[in-house]
Amino acid sequence: MSRVFEALQKSQGETPSASPVVPEQPEPVPVASAGAAPTAAAASPPPPTPVFTAAPAPAAPSFASVVGSPVPAYATAMAGSGAGLAAVEPVEGKWLKVPANRILHPVPTPEQRLVSISEPDGTGAEMFRVLATRLAHMQHKRQLQKLLVTSSVLDEGKSVVCVNLALTLARRPNERVLLIEADLRRPAVSSLFSASPLRGITEWSAGKLALEDALYQIRDLPLWFLSAGHPIDEPLPLLESDRFAEMLESVSSSFDWVLLDATPMLPMADSTSLSRLCDGVLVVVRDGVTRRKVLNKALASVEKSKLVGVVFNEASMLNINYDHYYGAYTSSGKSKKDAKKEAKKEAKKEEKQVKAASA
Repeated sequence: MSRVFEALQKSQGETPSASPVVPEQPEPVPVASAGAAPTAAAASPPPPTPVFTAAPAPAAPSFASVVGSPVPAYATAMAGSGAGLAAVEPVEGKWLKVPANRILHPVPTPEQRLVSISEPDGTGAEMFRVLATRLAHMQHKRQLQKLLVTSSVLDEGKSVVCVNLALTLARRPNERVLLIEADLRRPAVSSLFSASPLRGITEWSAGKLALEDALYQIRDLPLWFLSAGHPIDEPLPLLESDRFAEMLESVSSSFDWVLLDATPMLPMADSTSLSRLCDGVLVVVRDGVTRRKVLNKALASVEKSKLVGVVFNEASMLNINYDHYYGAYTSSGKSKKDAKKEAKKEAKKEEKQVKAASA
């Protein structure tokens, strides 16, 4: 089972056991996996080359991003400031009212790797619960509501990680989550939630759709979704517009978490532009795929204070058998060994009672 693993510095001061992926960050905080404790990072000039120290992992299914087949580009004329279209006024709670025809009922396939739905009690889902818990702890210490999820290059699994994280955060008590498909070039999230095309940001930007009509909700969860809509060739003018910034600020007012699934950092500038509107950046790194030089270059484009951590995708720092760990205990909380002893005692007791009754 694929696992999500921590990097940088853990928010709680524990004994370090692994080298940091990105050292020398000013008060960086880790986010990710169970078992491995991070190393503290010191504030200083530009970070050196990241060092990967993960132990070899057993063969596991990939968390590769589901991007599907290339879609013909949909060109939309966009002024950088969204001229001629009224700005969106903040209205608390306005975005939470979703009609029945915009309730999504995702039924993930095994290839989509939405373990938070398909295997909620599995190891992969547990890793995302650890990641969500670390992020929640960070949120108590600093401003962290709008979180950008990206990667250095394509096919590192950022979209699948982002969706699983959103699903997991939405299952925490009293949390309302908004997931925004901010990769307008090759949107991948919509296909994980719906087999039909969804209208969203690009239609809103062209004046064809009101923003409140572009939000969907995931069935039985306090999780809302804003689709990218039709893919476009050059989304940067839209992403850098004042109107987009105002929209993001307005819609975010009703949620505890806002996750943006963005384009890879290289070679596009989309993620760098979006990061200025977010409180933190989470970088997905796929073990055995991401090249160190490429990752270094990508991380250099992220503002130090906003880099909250790195998620290792398809990697293992510790060979932990969670099924064995949880399976070692009965539903009563007793170990299987103790439970077996008690069962033998009960069996002998019943045997004596039967013999006494037949005598």
